Amino acid sequence: MARNRNRKVVRYRKPFQINIEIVIFCLIFIYLLYFIYQYMTDTHISAYEVTQGSIAQNTTFEGLILREETVYYAADSGYIHYYYRDGTKAGAGSCIYSLDATGDYYQQMTAQNDGELLISDESYRQMEEVAGQFLASYSNNDFQRVYQFKYDMEATLMEALSQGQPQDAPAAAGSLRMENTPKDGVVVYNRDGLEEVTAETFTAEMFDTQSYRRENFMERETVSPDDAVYKLITSEFWQVVIPIAEGLAADLAEEENIKVRFWKDNTTVWAASRTLLKDGAWYLILDFKNSMIRFATERYVKLELLLTDTSGLKIPNTAITSKDFLVIPKNYITKGGDSGEDGILKEYLDEKGNAKVEFTPVTLFYETEDAYYIDGEGVSVGDTALLPDSNERFLLKELASLEGVYNVNKGYAVFKRIEKLFENEEYTIINTGTSYGISMYDHIALDSSSVEENDIIH
Repeated sequence: MARNRNRKVVRYRKPFQINIEIVIFCLIFIYLLYFIYQYMTDTHISAYEVTQGSIAQNTTFEGLILREETVYYAADSGYIHYYYRDGTKAGAGSCIYSLDATGDYYQQMTAQNDGELLISDESYRQMEEVAGQFLASYSNNDFQRVYQFKYDMEATLMEALSQGQPQDAPAAAGSLRMENTPKDGVVVYNRDGLEEVTAETFTAEMFDTQSYRRENFMERETVSPDDAVYKLITSEFWQVVIPIAEGLAADLAEEENIKVRFWKDNTTVWAASRTLLKDGAWYLILDFKNSMIRFATERYVKLELLLTDTSGLKIPNTAITSKDFLVIPKNYITKGGDSGEDGILKEYLDEKGNAKVEFTPVTLFYETEDAYYIDGEGVSVGDTALLPDSNERFLLKELASLEGVYNVNKGYAVFKRIEKLFENEEYTIINTGTSYGISMYDHIALDSSSVEENDIIH
């Protein structure tokens, strides 16, 4: 019994063993969690590959037509009949219209011709020609031309009726008064109040086509004394004024002649050109010496400027930023260090107040005829640069801004200068081969607002 009481049972404890598989799994899991957290919280920088491209400029405009035109008024009252079609040329002394006090003159002519108004085949041929021209150009989208066709047919009819009659008309009917043109010109039968406007007196409100109104003289059967009845355009010289953006005005500032295409008939013609700044807005003024008669009845014309598309390196506008640089004369830049890099001899005071000079590396970003735009970690506004081999000093105080992009070819953001050639709302064309700039197939930060210089690109 004594031996049984002294017997002790000791539990065997297994030695602690590390499960390497579980440890590796935990480490991988922690790393994944950290990577996901970093990915969710970091700012992601997208890169854009620079390529050759072009931007087609929006060069279609609606311009205001200005010309030499004079409005003429009725000297008497009566039923009015025109003898020329709208927008056709009449010689000096031509019978342009007649006034019939009673309205029965053409009934008398019909009675004399056995009930026939037109007595010659040529008269019928002229009317067929007018109808054929209308049918060839008619479109449902321009129904207003139906009314113009009506007026053209009436004028052609009156012109045919007047052949051989105007000289004898007063003897045949004392109520008929014939009116002749005082000079030669293109006859137009409308008035809009802009007849005396010139390239010096136009206003921005005149380009509002929605509020444009004009009076059509041919809609009236009778007139009273001093009613406007027609106008004459007496010169082949005419102008078109076009509102343009400031950027396009800068591009066209040196142009003296521009080729344009008219949308109405797809014809092209050269025009003398100049830009004008008026009341804070830019305008293009085109001078023409021919083709006036094609647009004689219109106040506005739609045309296209045939300009060459701008080509170069194409980058998105979101990539463009700006940066301030120190400006220093070129002769203060020297070579130093083991690699012969660019820098300045920077003068400073040590802790004891003694003047010291050390070579400080800088980066050159742009150069003018006599200065460099520089930047570097060791230079700032207020530093003093010493001229090599001289006691002359230069205080760094002038800052100048340059436009550029962030180049990310090396995995971190580096500012590079650009030279703009043309831009629209989304893209900019920049010059190729720019000093201290970028080249084709370089990678740049797509959004410059999401990156700062020297940021590491993940």
